[in-house]
Amino acid sequence: MIGRDRRALLWVVGGAAVMVGVDLGRRILTSNDEARFPLLAQDILTRSDWLFPALNGTVYHNKPLLLAWLITLVSWPLGYVTQFTAVIPSALAAFATALVIFGLGREMFGAAAGKYAALIAITTQGFFLHGRLPMPDMLMTLFITASLWMHWRMAEGAPRAWLGFYAFVGLAFWAKGPGGFLPLIVAVVWAAVGRGAGHWRALNLPLGLPLLAAIVAPWPLLRLARHADGLRQAVVQNQLFWYLPQELRPGMVAEPIQNAFGILFPWVFVVPIVLVEATRRLRSRGVERDAVFLLVVSSATMFVAIALSQQQRFRYYLPLVPPVALLVGWWASSALSRRGVLAIPWRVCAAVGAVLVAAALAGAFFRRNAVNEIAMLWPAYVTQAVVLVVTVVTVVVALISGTRNWRLPRAFAAAWVGCAVLVMWGYHWELERRNAAYDYVGLHERMKPLLRESPIVATLGLADMPLAFYLRRPVVPALTDVNLREVVRGAAPAVAIVTDRTLTTLQAADGFTVVMRDRLAFRPIAVLAFRATVPNRP
Repeated sequence: MIGRDRRALLWVVGGAAVMVGVDLGRRILTSNDEARFPLLAQDILTRSDWLFPALNGTVYHNKPLLLAWLITLVSWPLGYVTQFTAVIPSALAAFATALVIFGLGREMFGAAAGKYAALIAITTQGFFLHGRLPMPDMLMTLFITASLWMHWRMAEGAPRAWLGFYAFVGLAFWAKGPGGFLPLIVAVVWAAVGRGAGHWRALNLPLGLPLLAAIVAPWPLLRLARHADGLRQAVVQNQLFWYLPQELRPGMVAEPIQNAFGILFPWVFVVPIVLVEATRRLRSRGVERDAVFLLVVSSATMFVAIALSQQQRFRYYLPLVPPVALLVGWWASSALSRRGVLAIPWRVCAAVGAVLVAAALAGAFFRRNAVNEIAMLWPAYVTQAVVLVVTVVTVVVALISGTRNWRLPRAFAAAWVGCAVLVMWGYHWELERRNAAYDYVGLHERMKPLLRESPIVATLGLADMPLAFYLRRPVVPALTDVNLREVVRGAAPAVAIVTDRTLTTLQAADGFTVVMRDRLAFRPIAVLAFRATVPNRP
């Protein structure tokens, strides 16, 4: 038994190392969200202010700083943050999450289920992508998964598991803020649905909540002492009002389905089958039933809680991957142990497929610029769609053929390899396209003569943080052409990077010269040099 467990662990370690390491650090940071924490880490390295790092001279309050601190530590030997060092904490968090999934699956259902669950998780699109992004979602998912492990131990009566549960919830908060409280919501729903006093006793709320408060408190208290206004703005605007539902939107139904589908892709295709089997298992009794119950409650609660958010982002659904992967791992190990033909509920699959198609069409209809983007890039999308369909059909055929021939281990191995290749190929295809379109490094090389003499760099119509990261200097974002004039007024001299569309709003009287034309973010841009003084417009 020990030898079998070790072999299963080696499979997880090897698979996770390959899936985490492929193309690591090659992705150009293309948005403010991707560049924010690397810039905070760079500011810490520059000013040695670990508690109050700044972006463009303004102290950052919106999220706790755990990820920025980790990027700083990794980048410390070099003295500056690079595109590669910025993603190392997320990659390590992804690797650690795979190990935690294996450990939890092993305790719930056995080493085989843990192995399948971990291998399935690392080949989901969401897991693979966010292990390569310098954003806090993968780090938060690690701590949420660890808290789920402690939750299971609490349910099984482990005496001190509640300490680990609340400690990991606190660390999840330090990774991304209030989103880290998801495990606590799951725990309350689990206790309420379980309808037993033992469930509530297992949570140990009278001691756990004070412990959680003690772990979380340093972040707001430090800011309250020195930056009360900034903290108030962050809590009210960027955390409460940002997520609380405020209005009904057409995409409120379609977007959660689309995002959950994308995060769990390509294993999402077997989720309907797994849910049917889980529903059947919930009618029985025993430890396995209790484990399935916890995973179903976790998955459903997380999905509903995130779907109710006013703001919808693909990355918000990343915490869904571990519990869903554990359910699929349980189902896979059960099917392998039975060595029989799998009962595939085709009606359920057809109904779920119809819902996904409807959600995709609705999302495309309500998404801005979706039709224009498809019209411009349809040849590439057609090619990608053909590869997707062929790969998915191959995986389904492998599973069905394996169930009929009693060769389930080989069938699941073939399906896993197909999913791994599909996810890696899709990411690499998108990586090459994005890197070519967002050539910040090349833009920096071409702008070097201008940057040597310009104390101020401004931008209008483009993300400022990626520019600041690759130009290695603050970049001031302007919201309007009037704001741009205010930014550069009196500078000697100043440089602005604007899109061609915003260039038409400026006039010759603004005192600028177009010194360079280029392309960035799939759009033509212009680099402008402003004279020392920009005259006021009447």
